[in-house]
Amino acid sequence: MKATDPAKVIARIDDLPTLPRTVLRITEMVNDPKSSAKDLARVITDDQVLTARLLKLVNSSFYGFPQRISTVTAAIVLLGFDAIRNLLLTTSVFDLFAVRNKKIKLAQETYWDHSLGCAVGAKVIGSYLRHDKIEELFVAGLLHDIGKIVEMMFLPREFSRIVSRVKEDKILMITAENDILGYNHADIGKLLAQKWNLPVKLVEIIACHHQPELAGGFTTEAAIVHLADILCRALEMGSGGDDKIPPLNPQAWQSLKMSTQAFEPIMDTMSREYLDISAFIA
Repeated sequence: MKATDPAKVIARIDDLPTLPRTVLRITEMVNDPKSSAKDLARVITDDQVLTARLLKLVNSSFYGFPQRISTVTAAIVLLGFDAIRNLLLTTSVFDLFAVRNKKIKLAQETYWDHSLGCAVGAKVIGSYLRHDKIEELFVAGLLHDIGKIVEMMFLPREFSRIVSRVKEDKILMITAENDILGYNHADIGKLLAQKWNLPVKLVEIIACHHQPELAGGFTTEAAIVHLADILCRALEMGSGGDDKIPPLNPQAWQSLKMSTQAFEPIMDTMSREYLDISAFIA
C-alpha cells in the first residue's frame, strides 16, 4: 500500500514548520532593489538570536576576515544581501525541526551532518568553478535532503520501513522511498521549498539533485550539489541514510567540465571547512 502523494503529505501537516517571520521579511527586502544595508540591518537587529548567530558566523574561521566584524551593517556590506539572507536561512532551518526524543534527535543529527557536508561541498566546488552565487549553493546543499527530515518526523511508520529496506537490501534510500512511498525525499523537499516561498532556483536544485539534467536552466547548480552529495558521502560526513555512494550522473559530470584531478584538493578543502563551519552552525 503506497502512501499518499507528497503534495497531500505537505498539505495535511498543519504543524509543519514555517520559516521565521524575520527571515521571510529579510527575503522580501533582499528582493527589493530599494532596500539599503541599513534597512536590512534594522530588521535583523530586532531579532537578538539571529543577530548573535550572524555575527558569530561571519567572525568564524569559515570566512577568515582579518578584522573582527562587530556590527550587522558591516557584515551586510562585506558579504552582500544574498549571502546574509542565505546565512540566516541556514541557521534558522536547524531550529525548525528540533525534537526532544533522544533517539530521533541522534538520527536527525547524522542527516544534518550529511547536509552540512553537502553544503560545504557545494560551496567548495562552486568556488573551484568560479560560480558567482556561492552562498546560494551552500543553502541548496544544506536543504537538498530536507525531505528526509520531513519523512522522519511526519511519516514515522513509512520512514521506519524505508530504513529497514535500505539495511536489508543494501540499496540507496531513494530507491526504497520510491518503492514504499511512490515518491522520494526530493519530491517532498521541492514542495516544502515552495511552501517556504524559496527562490525557484533553490526549489529546482532540491528537486533535481539526483537528476540534474531535469533542472532546466539550473542544471549546473543541481550538478554541483549532486557531486557535493557524492563527495561528502565518500568523506563519511554524517549519513545520507544508507551506506552506498550514488553513481555520478554522466550528464551532470559533463555539464561541470571538471577534471578528476580536482577531486583531491576539493575534498581536502571540504574536510577543513566542514570542521570550521560545524562548530558555528548550531
